[in-house]
Amino acid sequence: MSAIYGIVRFDGAPVDAVAVERMSAALAHRGPDGRETLALDSIGFGHHLMQVNVEDRYEAQPLRDPSTGVLLVADIRLDNRETVAAAVGLAPDALPTLPDSALLLAAYLHWGEDCVDHLIGDYAFVVWDRRRAALLLVRDPMGQRGLFFHLSADCLVFASEVKALWCVDGVPRRLSEVGIGRRLLFPIDPAPWATLYDGIEALPGGTAMTLAADGGRSVRSYWQPHADPVHLDRDDAYYLRTYRAVIEEAIACRVRRLIAPSGLLFSGGFDSGTIAAVAGPIAAARGRRLVAAAALASEGVEIQVRDAREAVEAFSDRADLDILAYHRGEDSIFDALEANFAATDNAAGADVRHKLFALVAARGVRLAMDGHGGDYTVNSRAPWMLGHILRRGELRRFARECRARRRATGRTLGQMLRHDIAPALIPLRLIAWQQAWRRGGRSVLRDRAVVAGFAQPLFDAGAIDPSRLRQPIPAAHRWRERAVHLLRRVSQAPPSPAVQAAALGLDLTRPFHDRRVVEFGLAIPERLQFRDGLERPLARTAFADRLPARLLQSGPGNDAQEPELFEMAATHAPAALDQLRQDAETQRYVDFDRLDSMIAGADARSPKNRRRLHIAMHAIVTARFIAWFDRANR
Repeated sequence: MSAIYGIVRFDGAPVDAVAVERMSAALAHRGPDGRETLALDSIGFGHHLMQVNVEDRYEAQPLRDPSTGVLLVADIRLDNRETVAAAVGLAPDALPTLPDSALLLAAYLHWGEDCVDHLIGDYAFVVWDRRRAALLLVRDPMGQRGLFFHLSADCLVFASEVKALWCVDGVPRRLSEVGIGRRLLFPIDPAPWATLYDGIEALPGGTAMTLAADGGRSVRSYWQPHADPVHLDRDDAYYLRTYRAVIEEAIACRVRRLIAPSGLLFSGGFDSGTIAAVAGPIAAARGRRLVAAAALASEGVEIQVRDAREAVEAFSDRADLDILAYHRGEDSIFDALEANFAATDNAAGADVRHKLFALVAARGVRLAMDGHGGDYTVNSRAPWMLGHILRRGELRRFARECRARRRATGRTLGQMLRHDIAPALIPLRLIAWQQAWRRGGRSVLRDRAVVAGFAQPLFDAGAIDPSRLRQPIPAAHRWRERAVHLLRRVSQAPPSPAVQAAALGLDLTRPFHDRRVVEFGLAIPERLQFRDGLERPLARTAFADRLPARLLQSGPGNDAQEPELFEMAATHAPAALDQLRQDAETQRYVDFDRLDSMIAGADARSPKNRRRLHIAMHAIVTARFIAWFDRANR
């Protein structure tokens, strides 16, 4: 995790060096190991360095190629260094002292814009090519690094975080009405390019944007979630062998070159558990321990979800893991909201992820991982798979898996019909109709604390599609299509978790969002997503020698990353709402009476009430953000 930022003027005027320095100061938290800027006439680039891998010690950005005048800044971790170096003609003995940015520059000089097709890793970079009088902005396939920008008629301003853009005169500092609407209508699919702010965009993952000297822009989506053809139509032995190889490499390439201990947000499931099982021995080989932080329910608190306590106990005998437990106790997501807003430029509270980041950062960790993404890549939870098997007419397999499901879960036939079979047989349109009927024909706004007079014009103008407001059961996609949809949502979204981690001095990376994992996961046949009555058969078999028996034998569902979320919200939301009522600015957006009814009598034992409470909590945080931003602007 480093920072890149800069200004490119299209009118030929000299760049404002003072503005570049202001951008540098705004991103100081991302550059503890050095910062440098370079101004050349109408171009001003800057880079902040945080050393994470051994080759980062040799970073010296911004880079300028003397023969071509090509100028580059990059926030990058390149995983296929040897392959790229060989392809561009660099000797292997040059790699130990060659930073990733220099290797990227060599790749660009060799392939031009097509270099993106040869890179594996997390990255965001900007290239000014004087030969073509063109600027190239790129974000990695799954959007693990971020790049924000403001484009006007005479200049482009870009940075790793929004706060740096506001250091430049002319960049608007105002909230987007559509952005506010989308936040208050949570949960809703993110909109590509959009942010919470007018005039500020976020480059989607897998996108390369080129700007000509006159500011005209062209966009190429160089990567979309897809199955790599090399993995299609193979036998079971191939998928088992390749599953282990791909996952191990995706994890190992993130931790084997580190200069400090690695960290993990440990939720106790197959995804974070596999990371712990693979990364722990790599850390131990270097005389370190993997620092894992897990959120557990506090003593005496009755929770309605499963926490990671059993998983922590199952992993506790491993000498290569240092497991830290976090108990929320009296901590609230509403604590220090304004400080979190200022740090992240986002309507984010002190959620459990923030607390776990802080725990591992205090142990000297610079790179943090989590298991996010496994559920829709290689470790699919395969919802309703029994019904899917029946729908395909595989009657013998259906009967066999029904018996195995009963043994594995203890569910009755009626429970299996409701949870595992029927939802796969019902057409999606009928599911959507059924959910509308359960609402009694009421508008979806009834379940959101947003003023109808604010939301309806956004619907009427087509800025937000009300049919995409998600319901308890998603009624738009199923099976592989659902996984691809989730992957696109993630890759197109702004890098909010990465910015949250950066505020605490951490580089966040997600091994299950590695493009190699995604391209393999989408090639896994359905027969290997559900077997012997359980999901994740490949994970259970491929890592049977590394994962504890408790995990290998676990049934459906996941341990909750935030086990006390609803109990905390029920306790603290009323006071947070009372504080919010004092600010008149939010009344145009937030329906306080509806918020009050969503919170009143909250019962965490009811799934419906938990959902309403989650939406209400999200709305309170968003409303506090609106009020804070308005005060800051004034």
